[in-house]
Amino acid sequence: MKVFSSTVRLATTKKTEEVKITDQVEAVVHESGVSDGIVHIFTGHTTASLHLNNADRDLEADFHDFLNELVPNKPTYRHNKGDYGKNADAHFKSLLVGNGVTIQVTRGKLSLGQWQAIYFSEFDGPRKRLVSIKVIGGGKKPADE
Repeated sequence: MKVFSSTVRLATTKKTEEVKITDQVEAVVHESGVSDGIVHIFTGHTTASLHLNNADRDLEADFHDFLNELVPNKPTYRHNKGDYGKNADAHFKSLLVGNGVTIQVTRGKLSLGQWQAIYFSEFDGPRKRLVSIKVIGGGKKPADE
């Protein structure tokens, strides 16, 4: 079994935004040489998330509108009154969406659905962000070629 690790560095440009990272993850999978296995994408940031969704610009905006309605940034949150900033809503959004995604790798390709893409969600930007990628599995065998 092979284990390959890499990172993707992002610089978000807005307070909230969706950054499609499918191409970067595919490049890491290709570089890994793993043909059958899994890839796990993770961010350790507590005001950002990772998820799969339909690759549609309007849906990206709708997603943030939905989260803003679901989780408004109330001035009454204790975190917003402290020394940590006024971003309690960003932390809650991160908790709801999650900070990791695992995808199957088949024949060296991501096994995504027809319309799926991998997104990094920024909830408290603009910031410099880091995404960790770990590919685990087997390489090509001579019989597979």
